[in-house]
Amino acid sequence: MKGEEQLWSILNDKLDTLRASNRLPEAIRVAETALEVAKRAFPSAGSPLATSFEKLGQLLDQKGDRVSAREYLVKAHAILEKVKTPDQRAIYRSARRLAFLCDNLGQSEEAISFYEKAIAAGIQLEELAYSDLGTMLNNVALIFRKSGRQKAAEPYYLHALQIYEKQLGPDHVDVASVLNNLAVFYTNERRYTEAEKMHLRALRIREKAYPPTHPDIAQSKCNLAVVYHSRGDYAKAAELYRASLKSWEASEKPSKDYEIVASNYADLLRSLGHARKAHQVEVRARKRRLG
Repeated sequence: MKGEEQLWSILNDKLDTLRASNRLPEAIRVAETALEVAKRAFPSAGSPLATSFEKLGQLLDQKGDRVSAREYLVKAHAILEKVKTPDQRAIYRSARRLAFLCDNLGQSEEAISFYEKAIAAGIQLEELAYSDLGTMLNNVALIFRKSGRQKAAEPYYLHALQIYEKQLGPDHVDVASVLNNLAVFYTNERRYTEAEKMHLRALRIREKAYPPTHPDIAQSKCNLAVVYHSRGDYAKAAELYRASLKSWEASEKPSKDYEIVASNYADLLRSLGHARKAHQVEVRARKRRLG
């Protein structure tokens, strides 16, 4: 091993020790030195140089300097992509880290680009958790929705559903969660027929898997009620709001979602001219939450 390559290896071992003992300032100084050595020792920009850029970027991110961290992590990623035989696992981890970082920095377009690179690499890794891919797909969809590009969001929700169904089968409770997210998206888009279909399927899965008072069942019934409420089918909406409230009230101390259901039901009652009953529903929910 050449002298500078050996020095780089020693510095990396020291860096790992400092990081493990949470000595962050010292670790950053050693990482900076290791990077300078790597630039000299590995001029062909191989994986050791990528490692040095990546480690310094991670430390700066840990320190809270996300802007500087991004600069080094982007350089590391560019090197990984240019390797003759790309390591898809390394590319996945690098792109995923950059996607979350750019997302937190509010750099939406960059985040989307890195999410897509991570997803493309992740699909090639057989043992990768389906939930990791699902989270990233959901994050991209949320970015599109926040920026007003609703149509662009839908394929990512559908892709997540496809992955979950392939990994888990059509009747798994995690599939129901993805169906719920997709249905809420359709509701927000006023595509009520599609929203109803997805919520009904999610509800059926949850009712088979859980006892009647489970919070996820209460959530599904409330979300389905919102669909009927929105399209003017008040009788169905009221029935489901009541069923959702009943499920929440069976728990020892209902969550905040219980009050949201009560508020939605009260709004429906007021629109039908039942102001007194609406007030009673809200008061009861408040007491149950505080009690």
